[in-house]
Amino acid sequence: MPYVYQNAESLEGTSKVGSKHCVALLQHYAHLPQTSSWKQGETVFGNAKIKKGTAIATFNSAGKYGSLPTGNHAAFFISQDAGGIWIMDQWLSDTQKPKVSVRYVRPKLQLKNGNFSDPSNNAAAYSVIE
Repeated sequence: MPYVYQNAESLEGTSKVGSKHCVALLQHYAHLPQTSSWKQGETVFGNAKIKKGTAIATFNSAGKYGSLPTGNHAAFFISQDAGGIWIMDQWLSDTQKPKVSVRYVRPKLQLKNGNFSDPSNNAAAYSVIE
């Protein structure tokens, strides 16, 4: 069952929470468990059934959230169109994002080994967190 925070869109411009890492935002507002408990759900990009405020993340080819310093990300889904997805997120080390904010993410290639190119910035790499 997906985790949803109904007021995700209202987080625009608010202060970062917790450790200021992306995961802390979801845990704070949607009460997600530790990342080791996360399961990969449906693919987000191109899926019209995903509801606004759904917690989404990038998962590795084994279906696990990597919890690495770079190369994985978690956010709230806001909306999508044919060119990409809008997500609400926070990023500890991004000086261009001093607050929680929405951003547009376009799809990029999936590599032959099943991993995604630049997954944190690749709409095709995001799945629903269950």
